[in-house]
Amino acid sequence: MTNILKLLVLLFLSFNITFAQNLDSIYNAIISLEANNNSQSQIQVTGEGENKCAFGLFAEARSNFSRFNSKQQNILAKILERPSSDTSIVTPSGFFRIHYDISGVNKPGYSINDLAVAFDSSYNFEVNFLGYPPPPPDGNMGGDSKYDVYVMNLSGGLYGYTTPETNVTNLTYTSYIVMDNDFSNYFTQGINAARVTAAHEFHHGIQVGNYIFRDNDVWYYELTSTSMEEFVYNSVNDYYAYMPSYFNRPYGTISEHTGYDMAVWNIYLKQRFESISTMLGFNIIKRSWELMVDNRAVFAIAKSLQENGYLFGQEFSTFSLWNYFTNSRAKENEYYTEAKNYPLIRPTTTVEFIPPQKELSILSEPVSNNFIIFPDNSNGNNDTLVSIITNADLQGGIDPANNDIKFQYILSSSPVAEFKKINNFYYSKVEASKPGVFYEVNIFNGKVAGETITREEIDYAYPQPFEYSSNSFVFLPTVVNISGTADYNIYTSGMELVFSGKGEILANDKITVKWNAMNFNNAKLPTGVYIYVTKSGDTVKKGKIVIYNK
Repeated sequence: MTNILKLLVLLFLSFNITFAQNLDSIYNAIISLEANNNSQSQIQVTGEGENKCAFGLFAEARSNFSRFNSKQQNILAKILERPSSDTSIVTPSGFFRIHYDISGVNKPGYSINDLAVAFDSSYNFEVNFLGYPPPPPDGNMGGDSKYDVYVMNLSGGLYGYTTPETNVTNLTYTSYIVMDNDFSNYFTQGINAARVTAAHEFHHGIQVGNYIFRDNDVWYYELTSTSMEEFVYNSVNDYYAYMPSYFNRPYGTISEHTGYDMAVWNIYLKQRFESISTMLGFNIIKRSWELMVDNRAVFAIAKSLQENGYLFGQEFSTFSLWNYFTNSRAKENEYYTEAKNYPLIRPTTTVEFIPPQKELSILSEPVSNNFIIFPDNSNGNNDTLVSIITNADLQGGIDPANNDIKFQYILSSSPVAEFKKINNFYYSKVEASKPGVFYEVNIFNGKVAGETITREEIDYAYPQPFEYSSNSFVFLPTVVNISGTADYNIYTSGMELVFSGKGEILANDKITVKWNAMNFNNAKLPTGVYIYVTKSGDTVKKGKIVIYNK
């Protein structure tokens, strides 16, 4: 047997052993959860969010059911059966059927009529206002085709869960919701806890019913559902309980967080863009779910931003700024509207700056933010510089285990060639093996350095090169005009016209018009160098773009 063949066999065996171990972990977690529920133990939620929603656990069990051994399948099948109850009502909208007991341990501790209104309100906001498609009907499961909700006495801080049930396509499922009957000893209790649980779990039904379930992106399912709690029921704020987990470790890769702790990312998108358009942030979030079908979560988020003229790295860097100005640092009418109620961010490190220069070496996780605090008393002024270094390595974010990047951060009190000027007192440089994935923003004595954002006219197209596997649009340079649109032509290097169009001018931080990199037949172009020409009013811009079609 050759060494290469031996290696392949070892990798195959290692994968299968690891996969079997993962199945055992899922099985044991469900057995433990069921034992907790049967014992009726009441454990208050810790704030880490691990027990808030069992959606990911039940969805993994359902999607991998055929891979469990026969004994495990028999036990799981019973646990995954729908609960039973003695009574049900249909909500006023007619979409939901809520099942509950009128007596005994599962009797609701809040008004079922109020719960019905909560689910109808969640539907109205998420489907009618935001434009998500509703979960698919389940035939006659639960008595009819209405979406079923079961009120049961759960435990262990578990608010509820959504269970995928029957395949609609090879990617999507029908589902139903199970939720706690009283929410006693929880961070949020009673009907308010029921309200946010309705908003949260209903969106899980939308996710698995219309897009996809992917177990290694569960963090984004929970992030989105937790943000829906805030969007639908702004006054409840149950998500506050989970925020410390992220704010204490912003330097951890995004996909290793639970998602409950990162609802603030979607809240950032909503509030960051609402001055441009009320729906822009919401639409970016929704578009990411449409892109999730063919992309891992971090790429779906990045592509959704890019389609609207924004770069993920820049936005994740700006997100870090918003996260700095919270609690005692909150600024009136700036950043998050509820910033004063959020925790303070924990820095990666705090190092006194002693002129003329300080150099740090930091091992950075992919898709993370590193907050470096530099107290500076060298001039007797008690200055503080905060340098936030964003690692926006999306590919590393998919498989973060071995993709940390070490970077050197050099801070100087005087100008140095190739250093970025922060202000008149500081200059900096980031050195790394992949410098293109790093972004830097700075805060000096509580004020953002160079925070004025200008709309820049550029003379280049981006991304350069463009790759179909990781990009959705090419952004072509143009200028603003009164019509709000620009014409553009695309040619081969031999000046053969492959596409001609007119598009809306995107006047964000860079002024561009976007093209989907398709020809007249809406087909992808071969790998090569292409020439673009844009015309806005009397202004013509032209240049070259490299396209890779692997």
